[in-house]
Amino acid sequence: MSEFRRLFTPVALRGKTLRNRIVFGAHTANMAADGLPTQQHVGYYAERAIGGAGMVVVEPMPVHRAAVLTRGNFRPSDDSVVPHFRKVTEAIKGNGAVAIQQLYHVGQHADADNSFHAGWSPSGLPSYHDSDGSHRMTEADIEETIDGFVQAARRCREAGFDGVEVWAAYHSMLDQFWTPWSNRRDDRWGGSLENRTRMSREVMSRIRRVCGDDFIIGLAINDEPEVEVALQREALAEIVGRHDRDHLMDYVTCGSGSYFDFYKIMPTFLYPEKLGADLAAVLKSTVRHALVTAESHIRTPQNAESVLSEGRADLVSIVRGQIADPHLANKAAAGRAEDIRGCLSCNQMCWGRRSRDYWISCVINPSAGREWEWGGDRFTPAETPKRVLVVGG
Repeated sequence: MSEFRRLFTPVALRGKTLRNRIVFGAHTANMAADGLPTQQHVGYYAERAIGGAGMVVVEPMPVHRAAVLTRGNFRPSDDSVVPHFRKVTEAIKGNGAVAIQQLYHVGQHADADNSFHAGWSPSGLPSYHDSDGSHRMTEADIEETIDGFVQAARRCREAGFDGVEVWAAYHSMLDQFWTPWSNRRDDRWGGSLENRTRMSREVMSRIRRVCGDDFIIGLAINDEPEVEVALQREALAEIVGRHDRDHLMDYVTCGSGSYFDFYKIMPTFLYPEKLGADLAAVLKSTVRHALVTAESHIRTPQNAESVLSEGRADLVSIVRGQIADPHLANKAAAGRAEDIRGCLSCNQMCWGRRSRDYWISCVINPSAGREWEWGGDRFTPAETPKRVLVVGG
C-alpha cells in the first residue's frame, strides 16, 4: 500500500468517511426490469463495494419522463422504486462504501423513441446525438423539472442513499442552461450568468432543504476544450466557483467529452490517459469547500495515485477499471497491483452493449452483470489444479 499512500488515505465527506479515494462513478448499466432495480443491480454494485471502492455512484436516475434515454432506465417520478433501491443501498453500505445516486436530464439530447415524451430544453434546439428535436421549456416546464430533481433526491434519501450527484455534464439540461450557445432565452432563466445558473442553483438548494444537512450533494461536469460552443475551463471554473461559494455541493466530478464529441465520454485507447485531471486541476485552484473528483481514462491505481499526489484532485473515479476488475481497490491496497485484471479501453461490452440498449458487461470480465447469478467475481481454487493449453484467442 506504500506505493499508493495518497490513494488509500481516508477522507471526510459531509459527515461520512470514505475509506479511500477510489470512486466507482456513475454510468448506465442499463439493467432495470420494467423500470425497477433488480438483483442484477444488487450483485453488480455490491461486488465493487466488496472489492474496496470508497464510494459507489449508482447509475443515473431520470428525473422526469422527458429524460428517459434507454430501455433499462429507472422509472422516473415513481415512489415504487424506493423499496427496490433499498436493497441496492444496503448491499453497498453493508460492504463499507458510501452510496450515491446520480440524477440526470438530457434536455435537448432526449430520445422520444424510449421516453414517449417530447424532449425539453432551454431554447428548443435539436440534438447532436439523437435524431429528435426538442421543445422550448415554459416557466411551468422548468419548475416541473426542478421539482423532478428534488423528488428524485427525496426518493434516494428514503431508499437509503447517502446522497445524490446532480448531473450537469456532457451538455445535459443543466449544462444547456449554463451554455450561451444553447440558452438563448431572454427571461430570468437566460442571459446573464446569474440567470443561466439559476436552474442548477435552485435544484441543489431545494434538494438541501428537502433532504437535510447530512445528505451529500455532488455535481458532475465535463471538459470539452476542442468544441468552440462548449463551456471552456475558465467559464466552468466561474460557474462551479459560484456554486461552491454558496456551499451548494460537497464534491464536483470532472469528466471529459460531451454530446458534441461523444467518444471522449468513454475514451478508447486512442486517447491520452487521465483526461479528466486537467479540468480537475483547474477547479482545485478555484473551489474552497467542495472535494474535486477526476474522472475519465484513469483506469489504474498508478494513474490514480499520480493524479492525487500531484494535487490535481481529492478523489479519483475509476469506472471501466472496476468493471474489468471489481477488486481493483483491494488488490492495490494489498500490494497486488500486478494481479489486477486491467481494462483495455476497448468499449466492446460496456459501451458496445449499452449502445445497442442491452445491459453492459466486459470483454475481459464475463462476470460483469452476472454477479447475482455467478456469486460475484470471487472464485475458489480447484483442489486438484490442471494445466490447460489455450489455442488461439
